[in-house]
Amino acid sequence: MNCLDATLYPSLVLALLDKNYVKKYGSKKGTSAASDIYMSGRWYSPWRYINDVDSTIRDAIHNYVEKYGDCLGISISPGDEDLIFVVAFLTQNTNYHVNVLRWADEIFAKSEDLSVIAEIAPAIGRSYQLQRLPHAVRAFIELGKPRERRDLIKITSVGPKVADLYLLFTGDTTSPPVDKHFVRMAPIFKLKGRPPMSTYCRKYSCDACPHAGNCLRNLAASKLGRLAGWVQTLAYLLDKGVLKNLNTSRGFHSMGWRKSL
Repeated sequence: MNCLDATLYPSLVLALLDKNYVKKYGSKKGTSAASDIYMSGRWYSPWRYINDVDSTIRDAIHNYVEKYGDCLGISISPGDEDLIFVVAFLTQNTNYHVNVLRWADEIFAKSEDLSVIAEIAPAIGRSYQLQRLPHAVRAFIELGKPRERRDLIKITSVGPKVADLYLLFTGDTTSPPVDKHFVRMAPIFKLKGRPPMSTYCRKYSCDACPHAGNCLRNLAASKLGRLAGWVQTLAYLLDKGVLKNLNTSRGFHSMGWRKSL
């Protein structure tokens, strides 16, 4: 696995690419992800945000930035927010690489228009994610395609993880989606907490939430700042075991990045 593989593996943008990492759906069709600053993840360097990190955990985080910061980015695709919402919604309680990528490919091959997607999704399969997608898409449209977490969570079946996934992979790196991988790996980053609770997220802002002190999402966002999404992404990759054979020889340094950025 090389740096581009590692960056794209967890990203929702992967659902818009073909097997050669060439853009298949959405904007910039035919563009290689490797050549695009956003899809390749090169727009984001964790070195820029190391000073966002709370001093109590900065040394622990710095060690991981030293090891992976010149290789692992965050892949986004500006202009494809509609399609990214669809992919984020489909990730609920299922295997991203086995099911979601297949579902997304079947849907987007038929249409990239949200209104049409709302009509055709249930015919793709019987899984509840596909059956619930039409209502979620229509609500997303009716709410004006929101980019705020609390507005996204107003949509039925959109919980904290889906909202944060959408935000992270549309460029908000302060939004770490809390999944089982992050919960398991958080202690290595000197973080410990529980997943956010939908009922609280719908009722309170993070700073007013009575669950905030035990919420891993809030703790990560407050202690890591703009590094929160990157650390969550790294946690996912580490827990999945996909970084064991990572080849960092063609990391960001070889493509023009410097730690001073």
